[in-house]
Amino acid sequence: MESALTRYSSRLGESQVTIMMSAVVSIFLIGGMLGAPFAPIFSARLGRRGILVLSGMLILVSCICQLFCRMANSIEMLLLGRLIGGLAAALIYATQPMYLVELAPAELSGSVGVFTCIGITGGIVLGQVISFNFVLGTEKLWPYALAGSGIFVIIGLAPIFWFPESPRFLMSQGRREKARVALMRLRRDEARVNAEMAEFEVTSEKAGQKITMKEVLCNSKLKMPLIIVSSFHFVQQMSGINAIWFYSVDIFTQSGFTLAVSLWLNFALGFLNFVVALVGPLIMRRLNRRLMMMLSCLFSAIFLTLLVVGLKLMLSIKEFSFVCIAFLSLYILAFNVGLGPIPYFIGSEIFEPAPRPLAMAFGSFFNWFANFLLGMMFPILNSVIGPYAFLICAAICVYGFLLTCRYLPETRNREPKDVAPLMENGFRSKIK
Repeated sequence: MESALTRYSSRLGESQVTIMMSAVVSIFLIGGMLGAPFAPIFSARLGRRGILVLSGMLILVSCICQLFCRMANSIEMLLLGRLIGGLAAALIYATQPMYLVELAPAELSGSVGVFTCIGITGGIVLGQVISFNFVLGTEKLWPYALAGSGIFVIIGLAPIFWFPESPRFLMSQGRREKARVALMRLRRDEARVNAEMAEFEVTSEKAGQKITMKEVLCNSKLKMPLIIVSSFHFVQQMSGINAIWFYSVDIFTQSGFTLAVSLWLNFALGFLNFVVALVGPLIMRRLNRRLMMMLSCLFSAIFLTLLVVGLKLMLSIKEFSFVCIAFLSLYILAFNVGLGPIPYFIGSEIFEPAPRPLAMAFGSFFNWFANFLLGMMFPILNSVIGPYAFLICAAICVYGFLLTCRYLPETRNREPKDVAPLMENGFRSKIK
């Protein structure tokens, strides 16, 4: 409002302020949708590590725009910063899980893939802390809150130049000796390096072939893996994890807590989200992906349905607000054992190196699209049908359960070259 008055000598009405706030939120998601298709292009040219460096630079530019937008009284600078931030985030989401999985030995691929989810949930908690009004969540300090991520980007960029490039990527580029050196740094075991290099040789010829998005989408053998990757990302966002935060503070206030206490309880839910994600590496190392995804989808659907019942009964029976808090916590637990982490790395376990970057970018696009779709639809659905909007999220979780049960083969401790043939017959595929 201050920027509009200063720059354009006009005062925004309440509806215009609402539209502007929606634009500030949604343009980040639009940036994500625009950035996802570019991930495989940059990944092929710059490498996995190179694209992470590029993403870090983009985030720093985004932070600068958001830091100085209030000083410059520029709404446009704020929107530009958010757009660039979305572009950078899309590149990271499509590349970082793939980079981690390609660096790790097969038995640890799922464990390291979970770290993307840990970073996201940890960022949510940090954002909640920063947004408290006694930290940076004030009218004068909010630009510093938006730009605060730049500090962590600088910390993350400092050591990245000492990290090895993905050996699989180097082999796909025909740089065999550099791939061996990188692999030796990671494994420090000559026998294991020789075994993995021999396995790389089998796939390097295919991985070195240039492949287009059209070829990936039109390849009938890749139909089911693409459906799984894109559906998992779509179900993750449409399961309602972000919509949960829409209701949480209201549930706490309905329980008799003050607004200040409710905000702290909401932070506690976010912290629970983070803690459960921290357990992810242990879960993924010991339990099968297929089982955890099925259980996650099934129990997420159950707890969302029970939450709807609790929210309706809470209107007449105040004590049910505490039951709703329990259902919220159980839903977060169910979400984080499968739906939270698995979509980010499953593409690395079911796609061979050649189509992998394109396939993961395709899935990432659906993640951003679903996030945007839910953000636009849920407030409307909530105003029309109230808590019953969560039943749509529950139904989408059921779809995720059925898809996993019928078509996803187990990928733990298996190479993509062994998993891919199990899905090459599309809807006629039979899992083993």
